[in-house]
Amino acid sequence: MAQATLNGTILDDGGLPCEGRFQYGSTVVMGLFTPWQGGAFVTGDTFSALVTGIMGGTLYYFRAEVRNAAGVGTAGAILLFMTSLHGGSILNPIVDIFTATSIIEDAAVLNGIVTFQGDRVGEARFHYGASPSYGMVTAWQGGLGTGSLFSAGIQGLSPGCVYHCRAEFRNSHGPPVFSGDLTFSTLSQVGGMVLADDSLLVLLGG
Repeated sequence: MAQATLNGTILDDGGLPCEGRFQYGSTVVMGLFTPWQGGAFVTGDTFSALVTGIMGGTLYYFRAEVRNAAGVGTAGAILLFMTSLHGGSILNPIVDIFTATSIIEDAAVLNGIVTFQGDRVGEARFHYGASPSYGMVTAWQGGLGTGSLFSAGIQGLSPGCVYHCRAEFRNSHGPPVFSGDLTFSTLSQVGGMVLADDSLLVLLGG
């Protein structure tokens, strides 16, 4: 079993003293809670909670929550942490890739996240190409840690083609790690007209 200390900051007390707690769990739904603490927190105050009995080598989601006499406030952003398999051992980083966006006939934007940085921040890039062998890479982006989002625009793609892509992350601790393979399709172009679904567009005149 493992443990972790969660930390939060009161960004806005709503004009009344408040108390805080954390939601956490091994899925984005979370479902576990620390006890409410404080009661006199105001804007700018910080608070922490030790959670125990959680699984080692597991990715956890968490966020802070505050409430005052007027009710429960808006919870903070969902963050991530990774527990160690053996007390203090360094775990390999984890990187993931999201659905490509802003796709047109010859360009797209690739999107990734550093799910877990390991023992230190690092840098990330994307591999992409018309086959699982990829063949093209984007520039490295540095200063990325757990929860960091990163994106890169790619151009010079062929219309109506399926492309493969994956994210890569590395830091100074060890070899790079890669996400799984993701595919997306560029828009088709027929007679100078861009089509989103490869279907023939028929225009009927009056």
